[in-house]
Amino acid sequence: MPNKPTQPTGVESNKEKPRLKLSRDPNKAMQEMMFTIDRLRTTLIEETNALKDADTQSFMLMQDQKLDVARDYLDGMHQLIARKDELKTADESLKVNLENMRIEFSDIAHDNYAALNRMKNGMKRLGDRIMEAARETARKEKQFVYGPTGYLQDNTGGTIGVNESA
Repeated sequence: MPNKPTQPTGVESNKEKPRLKLSRDPNKAMQEMMFTIDRLRTTLIEETNALKDADTQSFMLMQDQKLDVARDYLDGMHQLIARKDELKTADESLKVNLENMRIEFSDIAHDNYAALNRMKNGMKRLGDRIMEAARETARKEKQFVYGPTGYLQDNTGGTIGVNESA
């Protein structure tokens, strides 16, 4: 079936991780890129669902996978752009499928970005609430201060002196 995305087979050595290398055949290269887009699309959907469910454990576990597939996606897109003239000879249905995948992926990436921003804003609000609670607790603890006579005094500010002659 010519329109089915296939998994890329070639890799180049890289110190960090094997790098995606698309096939020299334009049709196969487009299929491999569609496979990579589908992997990234699936990862972003799972991540977005984890964010919506506030499942931080699942979210954190998928970050390495997301980075790996995002690198593959970027590598593949750079290769496709560099080979754009050569890819004009590819099967027309593959080009249409790749464009449709690109549009769908763009929508999914936008939803994922919005979910990440909601999480970031929620974490900022949580941090602000924690800091405000800590400040309020500190203010309450300062309200009752013992004065020099041993009686409680209000928070008017006491002084502690140091006698260096002793």
